[in-house]
Amino acid sequence: MSSIMDQFDDFVPGDAETLMIIGAEKGYLINSIREILIKANFNIVSCSEISQIEKNTARISAILMNADEFLLGEQKLIVYVKDKATEEDIPLFTVGNYDFLDSLRKLIPSQLIQKEFCRPINVKDLVSDISTYLEEHDKKKQKKILAVDDSGVVLHSIKTWLGDKYQVMLADSGLSAIKYMTLNRPDLILLDYEMPIIDGSQVLEMIHSEGEFADIPVIFLTGKQDRESIMKVMNLKPAGYLLKTMKPLEIIKYVDDFFEKQKGKR
Repeated sequence: MSSIMDQFDDFVPGDAETLMIIGAEKGYLINSIREILIKANFNIVSCSEISQIEKNTARISAILMNADEFLLGEQKLIVYVKDKATEEDIPLFTVGNYDFLDSLRKLIPSQLIQKEFCRPINVKDLVSDISTYLEEHDKKKQKKILAVDDSGVVLHSIKTWLGDKYQVMLADSGLSAIKYMTLNRPDLILLDYEMPIIDGSQVLEMIHSEGEFADIPVIFLTGKQDRESIMKVMNLKPAGYLLKTMKPLEIIKYVDDFFEKQKGKR
């Protein structure tokens, strides 16, 4: 059975960002924006009705509202989009001429609009601004994961697999992990169980003994999958364990599911 180090070349990168365009679906400006966004590796979802938004199941990274006569005549649609952006923390951008943007601003709080693009605009600049904002926005929202392992290959693999969705920090020893945590508190620790000098169980004990870090969940990484070894790991009461023989997508799903369960406990 292959190990975590053997599977590095099998990894498939994560999905592109998805941007929802709200408003009339036709028009030179919107077509130009859509075309350049696609070239910039965005998935585009165009919606002109509430029902279309409801049917969309993709994760929306941002919303671009095309302020024109059509959109301003659809106040229920505007309110629905405003509520969706607020509830789901979706960045909201608007584009249109000055008068239309001014009218839209009366329906949507200005603090909710990340940036307005007043016509005439440079479409490439618009796409660049949205891309830059989303990169910074995603970093702020991302959970922080501290991966601790004495193998550089394992650490590099974990960062590659999880780095698209999470801020992944790396430590090659238990002492390095403790030092790092004092500067940058993680939301989750992926901890190698079999490390030299200070092993995973000792590191976990150190974490639990520090009141500031005691509530940080720890998931063990282990290459052993026999019953005795697994029971030994679980007796330490970690938040879970991951086998190094698992496929990259299985590891990603495990971490995703863990954070979803954490969200449900709040």
